[in-house]
Amino acid sequence: MRKMLIIVIGIAMMPSVTARAENVVPGVPWTAPSAEVTSFRVLVRDGWYNMPTDMVSWKDLYWLSYRRGTGHRAANSRIVLLRSNDLRRWHEVKLFESPYGLEGGFAVAMGHFCIADQQLFMFLGVRKPSDRERDATPHIFVTSTVDGVNWSKPQLLELGDLNPYPWRVRYHQGKFYNAVTYLVESENVLDLITSDDGVHWKSHARIAETPPAGQKYFTEESELLWRPDGELWCVVRTGSAHMYWSKPPYTSWQGGIHIGLCDAPAMCETDGQVYVAGRGLAKVVLKTNEIGGKKGAPTLYHLTREGTKPLVSFPAGGDCSYPGLISPEPGKLIMSFYSDVAYQSGQVKPKFHDEYGYKRTACDIYLAEINLLD
Repeated sequence: MRKMLIIVIGIAMMPSVTARAENVVPGVPWTAPSAEVTSFRVLVRDGWYNMPTDMVSWKDLYWLSYRRGTGHRAANSRIVLLRSNDLRRWHEVKLFESPYGLEGGFAVAMGHFCIADQQLFMFLGVRKPSDRERDATPHIFVTSTVDGVNWSKPQLLELGDLNPYPWRVRYHQGKFYNAVTYLVESENVLDLITSDDGVHWKSHARIAETPPAGQKYFTEESELLWRPDGELWCVVRTGSAHMYWSKPPYTSWQGGIHIGLCDAPAMCETDGQVYVAGRGLAKVVLKTNEIGGKKGAPTLYHLTREGTKPLVSFPAGGDCSYPGLISPEPGKLIMSFYSDVAYQSGQVKPKFHDEYGYKRTACDIYLAEINLLD
């Protein structure tokens, strides 16, 4: 009996140890008095290098996308599409592969949603193999669904002789919009482009002729949001991040104000206020070394024309952020992001590598629910 009892106790203890390793959330987020993180949890921890996320609410369901791969680059990667009706239980409902196929190292690098009328669109960035960083800029394909199950054949985006690289495409009053840069030194401008179908694009207006003072370049990481009076706001990552705005018909732009560090911005309006999430300055650093805690952390800001006010800063990792941001009801936000903080801090052992490796080992997908108290 003693022997049997020892065996039973040993078996009973194992799942609790495993569960702690699978669900541990490293650190506690920093919050301003006007924000409260009511839930901060691991959504995906499977040993893969999971990274850029996006979220939408469509057909009374939550949809979340992220890239599953083996490293920071797009090698051997897919876009994973998850679906939930309660933010707790998620179905894996779709895997997007490179429309070019896999031969020669092609891989899908990122995926972003856009809701247009009754359709859900997915814009897929497919990385072209190259030895040169600039030549490795992805081509963007678009696919869509009307029922959430059956998706159209991906089509390559076109802008004249170019294949534009939009980051977050947005839809407003019958047209698709994006703020795009051309990712070449000779054309380091920021343009607003439009499309009737999401495939064929044309230039609409010049947002900025040159990067703001002190900044060397614009990046492709931009976000657009329409205010109730029709004004259009644009936030774009430069060396840090800057904001522009324009009234209809969006041909004359103002701003260029510096709003601080906010890589890969995602904007959302709730209860009449605008919020932006991105990689911001770290306030919670669990382990300081040559990579962790130096540059940034998943961060939420309150955004106005005057700038940003930090509301939430999650624990910093070596590689992290690239959020999705939605508001399911007034005064509440849902934020998704990726981070390697569990491995960088040493709180979780990587599944497939003995030691933590920057941009190599693993990244997890996190989900946070945030109440806005003001």
